Amino acid sequence: MGETGKSLTPEEVKKREEQDEMVTAAFALTHFMFLRDRIQADNIEKHPSKKRKIIKKDDTEHSLNLLLRWTSDPPKNLPEATMAVLGRCSKPIKKQLTKSDVKKDQNRLMLSRAQVDKNFLPLFEESDTLLGKEGTRVSVYGPDGKVHEMMFKMWNEKTPVLMSGWYTFVEEYKLSMYCDFLTVLMFRHKETRAICVAIDFTRHPIVSQLSERISKIVFKV
Repeated sequence: MGETGKSLTPEEVKKREEQDEMVTAAFALTHFMFLRDRIQADNIEKHPSKKRKIIKKDDTEHSLNLLLRWTSDPPKNLPEATMAVLGRCSKPIKKQLTKSDVKKDQNRLMLSRAQVDKNFLPLFEESDTLLGKEGTRVSVYGPDGKVHEMMFKMWNEKTPVLMSGWYTFVEEYKLSMYCDFLTVLMFRHKETRAICVAIDFTRHPIVSQLSERISKIVFKV
């Protein structure tokens, strides 16, 4: 006769059941981790993570010479609507439009503090509200002479900006970053003596932000 199997004691049965449960749990965990890794791999394949691009700035002699010719050209004639109200005026500020200048959620044109102090502030009088948190409301005359109401103020207590209407100006004249270069002039209204601003733009075949070297030479900042 064959040898009969030895029956397990209650303690052994309990231990065997615990071992079976551990094996089952380990298998379930391994399967879960396999599925998780598979899903992550599929997502990476379908939506590869975008590395932050390092934008190379324009430091070419071609762009430098192009912009030096532009700054040395005689100023354009202002529109008749602007000329009709033009009183005492400042020296112009020229600048390249950057990415932040044309973003809808920022709605501001940033200007150089040094250039504003040098070119614009001499136009202010004792009775004028100097730049600060409150700022000064100004009429901005576009390239076609149309008037746009904006605020001229200090942003972050150190950077002069035109805002509260700036993005509407960007959309109306279809301004673009990098290729569009502004000429910004501040003047006194001939009749009301209010502070006003005139803005014109020139489009150049430039597709990236200028290097610090070119900016210093061209804009003297």
